[in-house]
Amino acid sequence: MLQGVTPYGIDRRPTPSGLDLDQLLPSRVGPYTRTLLETSSNRGVPATTVKLDGESIYATYQSGAKQILVEFAVSSRPEDAQMVLDVAASETTDQFPTDPRFGSMGTEPSYLKVNNEYGSFFAWTRGGYYFSANAKGGEADLDAFIQSFPY
Repeated sequence: MLQGVTPYGIDRRPTPSGLDLDQLLPSRVGPYTRTLLETSSNRGVPATTVKLDGESIYATYQSGAKQILVEFAVSSRPEDAQMVLDVAASETTDQFPTDPRFGSMGTEPSYLKVNNEYGSFFAWTRGGYYFSANAKGGEADLDAFIQSFPY
């Protein structure tokens, strides 16, 4: 268990449990309201459940003109959640960071934080749970969201 170096103190937050979408992806997160839940393979179709080792769920959160896109998945093994994080990292950055303030893989939690021309991105795992949040508006938008996110 990492202690004291993880962005947003995610190592000290509660570990998620169960498969209740309303608990895992709350309807309100700080100033943001969840406006859409959809499955990754069938965008535009509302998601009502998440399945263990199933496809990802996308949640869109809005606060005025600010928008955060969250991807969420639940795996039966922590290694599988970390594999999802590894794929997200390869799509987000050329090289996984070695500085523990920005990334750690194979640890509990595993995480990646990237700021680039596409916005701010933070992905993390807790056990078999995978979360990512993408703020095209930049780091301040991401910070406001993640600091209020329960996990």
